[in-house]
Amino acid sequence: MEITNIRKRPFFIICTFLGYLLVLLSRISVCTAVQSDIYCLKSIKDSLHDPSNNLGSWDFNNATEGFICLFSGISCWHPDENKVLSISLSYMGLIGEFPRGIRNCTSLTSLDLSGNNLYGTIPSDISVIVEHVTTLYLSFNQFSGNIPPDVANCAYLNFLNLDNNNLEGEIPSRIGYLLRLKTFSVANNYLTGPVPSFVSEQITAESFANNDELCGKPFKGCEDSWIWKHIDRASFIKAFVIGWVLFFTSVLVFRLFEFPTKAINKIVSLSMWKLRSKEHSSPESDSPGEEELNSHQKILKLEKFVTRMSLKELENATSDFSDDYLVGIGLLGKVYKAILPNGWTLAIKKLNDWENLEDEFVSEITTLGGLRHQNLLPLIGFCAEREKRLLIYKYMHNGSLHEWLHSNEDKAKILEFPLRLKIALGIAKGLAWLHHGYELHVSHRSISTRCILLDQNFEPKISNFWEAKFWSKNDTALSWSLFPVAEYSGLGSYKQDIYCFGVVLLELVTGKEPHELTSSRNLFDHSPCLLDADRDLLGKGINDLILQFLELACDCVKFFPNERPTMLEVYDTLKNISQGRRDWIQKIPLSTDTSSLYD
Repeated sequence: MEITNIRKRPFFIICTFLGYLLVLLSRISVCTAVQSDIYCLKSIKDSLHDPSNNLGSWDFNNATEGFICLFSGISCWHPDENKVLSISLSYMGLIGEFPRGIRNCTSLTSLDLSGNNLYGTIPSDISVIVEHVTTLYLSFNQFSGNIPPDVANCAYLNFLNLDNNNLEGEIPSRIGYLLRLKTFSVANNYLTGPVPSFVSEQITAESFANNDELCGKPFKGCEDSWIWKHIDRASFIKAFVIGWVLFFTSVLVFRLFEFPTKAINKIVSLSMWKLRSKEHSSPESDSPGEEELNSHQKILKLEKFVTRMSLKELENATSDFSDDYLVGIGLLGKVYKAILPNGWTLAIKKLNDWENLEDEFVSEITTLGGLRHQNLLPLIGFCAEREKRLLIYKYMHNGSLHEWLHSNEDKAKILEFPLRLKIALGIAKGLAWLHHGYELHVSHRSISTRCILLDQNFEPKISNFWEAKFWSKNDTALSWSLFPVAEYSGLGSYKQDIYCFGVVLLELVTGKEPHELTSSRNLFDHSPCLLDADRDLLGKGINDLILQFLELACDCVKFFPNERPTMLEVYDTLKNISQGRRDWIQKIPLSTDTSSLYD
């Protein structure tokens, strides 16, 4: 018995030693992972420009276990352990290239960078950087170049969203082999070539919308010719043209040398005939052709912003624009609700035929078609046929903010103060992005409650970009302090937007129309008080926040533009007001199918 125990002791000692060794190694690896995750977040913050200071909570002067788990947008595997589970930095106004430091978050399973101003290319070794992610959202950015084929090596991907960027080239076919991929979208890019075959049947045509050069199921068939698959089209066309030019030049030279007198006489006669025709023809005779050419070229340019849609298709979707589909009438035209065969619900604005609205039509497409943000109304497409001008938007089920505030008291009562604050915060976020976040800054110049539309979740969408104006980063601001009335002259500025937004805030907090604000108690000339607020909003324990809201509105409508805050300052103030009370229960009413106003 003793001999048996003696023989077993070495084995027991070895097993115990190996167990301690494994525990030690695991602790070392955890410590390394924790340190690498801290370095990961630090490198992300250092590599991105954060104009709105949304990453202000990322303070690395902290040695507390799990301190990074308190950072905004960061979730950890365990709250007391610095191991990052997911990073969600959507719509924070971040600027820069894809942060490669993310590769140091070795336990990351979800990454959402959508709705920022990230540019450059998606890394060619993306599978190394986000090896274990199941969710990858990079939509609504400025990414360009090709989709890297390496993304097909992200074997754990369930959700991949790359829509609303500037991506081009073909979609890597191997993406279709990702067995776990359930959601995939590359809509609103500049992609070409065949659509891959996907294992998942949940990926539909909507995932590839507004990429005009895509082919194959569910679009038109791709060309099967070997030459188009293996030879660059541009090079082939160039070679084809050069070949024909050389051929005709050779024939012409041969004819000149073979029959010099006859050929020269023909050339001279032809030249004289063209000269006489030009002298006798009136200038008006060439104008229709030139006008048609210019119109065609203009439409081709507009197609670079949004999809051109068929008039026949839109007529079928509205029974030839029947009154049964009419949902609103604006200053510039009528709005119809249409449901396409693919299930999309659209709002079609048919501009008035009796007005020359070509400038407004082009302005809306070139402005709103080139801007993408969660608080801007999505412009889906346009139609220009037979003197008809139509604009196609995503349908907003809850209509305009003006309807909810002023159409009847029942609707206004549904909009309790927390919901009104949410709407104001969304509008401010969109305007701040237009003023400060876009590469070419944009002033809207006609903000009002009529052009603020609400989706089914009461998320505000800014519309009506007829008068919008772009400003380059190098443009110098006008001296508004010397000429405070200049903003009404049509020149437009950021300060005009802030004034108009201030009026919207006053409507939200008082429930009065703009003309009532000036005819009754003038908020523009005195300090605000709670007597100015809508009585239905008061007495619910948040009067102090309503007063802050009212004070901000009055700051925005100050007479001298240089005394008004910037939109970033307005947005930050509204954020602080919304975070001032944690005991709110925001009740968002069910969506109702009210008519949408797109004017």
